[in-house]
Amino acid sequence: MAKKKIIDFVKNMSYTVGSNLLTTLIGAIMVLIVPKLVGVEDYGYYQLYTFYISYVGVSYFGWCDGIYLREGGKYYNDLNKPLYSAQFRMLGLFEIIFYSLLFAIFMFIVTDGNKQYVIGCTCIVAVGMCLRWFVTFILQATARIKEYAIVTVSEKIFVIVFVLLLMIVGYRKFYLIILSDVIAKFISLFIGLFYCRDIVFSKAVPFKTAVPEVKENISAGIKLMFASLCSMLIIGVVRFGIENHWDISTFGKVSLTLSISNMVMTAINAIAVVMYPTLRRSNADNLPKIYRIMRIILMGVIYGGIIFYYPAYKLLSMWLPHYAESLRYAAILLPMCAYESKMSMLVNTYYKTLRLENLMMKCNIAALALSVVLTLVSTLVLNSVTAAIISILIVLIFRCILSEVILSTKISVNVVKDIFIELAMTIAFIICNWYFGLVGMLIYAACYVIYLIIKRKDITESIHFIKSMK
Repeated sequence: MAKKKIIDFVKNMSYTVGSNLLTTLIGAIMVLIVPKLVGVEDYGYYQLYTFYISYVGVSYFGWCDGIYLREGGKYYNDLNKPLYSAQFRMLGLFEIIFYSLLFAIFMFIVTDGNKQYVIGCTCIVAVGMCLRWFVTFILQATARIKEYAIVTVSEKIFVIVFVLLLMIVGYRKFYLIILSDVIAKFISLFIGLFYCRDIVFSKAVPFKTAVPEVKENISAGIKLMFASLCSMLIIGVVRFGIENHWDISTFGKVSLTLSISNMVMTAINAIAVVMYPTLRRSNADNLPKIYRIMRIILMGVIYGGIIFYYPAYKLLSMWLPHYAESLRYAAILLPMCAYESKMSMLVNTYYKTLRLENLMMKCNIAALALSVVLTLVSTLVLNSVTAAIISILIVLIFRCILSEVILSTKISVNVVKDIFIELAMTIAFIICNWYFGLVGMLIYAACYVIYLIIKRKDITESIHFIKSMK
C-alpha cells in the first residue's frame, strides 16, 4: 500500500511538473514576445487586465475553497454528484448576476475607454474562471491530477497560439491580446466541464436541497478565501499604489519584473497541487519529517537557481531595452521566489491539511497591514518606485517567517536556524547583484557553496530518505 502511494505521488508529480514546466515555457514566451512587439502603454493595459482577473476568485466567497478543503483526499467516484451538479448551476447563476451588476456600476464610474474595455473583459472572463475553479478544485481534491494538468495547460497553449497568430498578421494592440486570453480561458473551461461531465450534466437535486451544503462549503472556505485574498493584496496593494501614483507605463514595467518572478514560482508551485490530497491521506506522524525534507530540497534548489540572475538580466535588457531599468528590480524581487514558493508549496499546504485556515488568515492580515503602511510610505512620502519594490520583499519575508514559526510549533519542527541562514542568503543575493554585477554573481555563488556546506548533513539525510522510498 505504501509503495502504491509513492507510485501515485510520483505519477501525479510528473503530470503537474510537466504541465507547469510547459506553462512556464509559454509564460516565458509571453514575457519575452508581448512587451517586445507592443508599445509600453499597451503592455501596461494588458498587465492591468491580468492584475484585475487575479482577484475575481473573491466573488465565490470561499465556496470552491470549501469544496477543496472538505473533499480533499476523497475519491472522485465517492462524491455526491447530483448535489455538486446543483451547486455548479447555482454558482454559475450567481456569478452571471454578480458580474453583470459590477460591469454596469463600473461603466458609470470609469471614464477611460481603455480601462472600460479592460473591466468589461474582466467581468466576462470572471464568470468562466469561477466555473472552471469549481471543477478544477474537485479534480485537485480527488487527486485527478492528470485531468487538472490538462485543463490548466490547455489555456496557456491556446492563448500563446492566438497571440502569436496576432503578432504574425500584424495586430499588436492590447485589446486583441486580452480577447485572446478570454477565449483561451473559456476553451479550458469547456475541457474541464468534459472531465467532470458526470457532475455538471447529471440530474441535479433541487436548489433548496443543496443550500445547506453550499453554506457548509462557504463556511469552511471563507477563511481560506480571505487568507488567499490578503495574500494577493500583499503585493496587490503595492501594485495599486504604483498604478495610481505613477503612469500606466511604469505600472507595466514593474509588472513585467513581477511576471518574471511569478514565472519562476509557477514551475515550483506544481508540487503543492499534488501534496495536499497526498498529505490528507498520510499518517499525521509523518508530517513533520516530510515538511523538513521538502523544505531542505526546495530552498536548496531555489537559492542555487537564482545564481544565474545577472546573465539573464543582461540578455533580457538587450532584448527589451525599454524595460532595462525595471528589469534591474529582479535583483530585489527574485529572492521572493524562495519565500513565496515555501509558502505555497509547504506552509499553506500544511495549514490546509491541519485545517488551520483561521491562523493562515490572521498571518496574511498582519502582512497586509504592513503592506499598506509600507506602500503609503514608499509612494506618498518617499515617492520612490525602488522603495515600493523593496517593500514587497520585506512584507513577503515577514509573512513567511511569521507563518512558518507558528506552523513549526504545531508540527514540532525547529526552523529558527534555517530562517536566519535564508535571510543571510537573501541579503547576500541582493547586495551582490544590485551593486557588483558579474563579480557579485561570483561572490553569491561562493555564498551558495558555503550554504551547501552548512546544510550538507540535512541534504544528505534528505537524499537518503528519498532513495529509501523506492
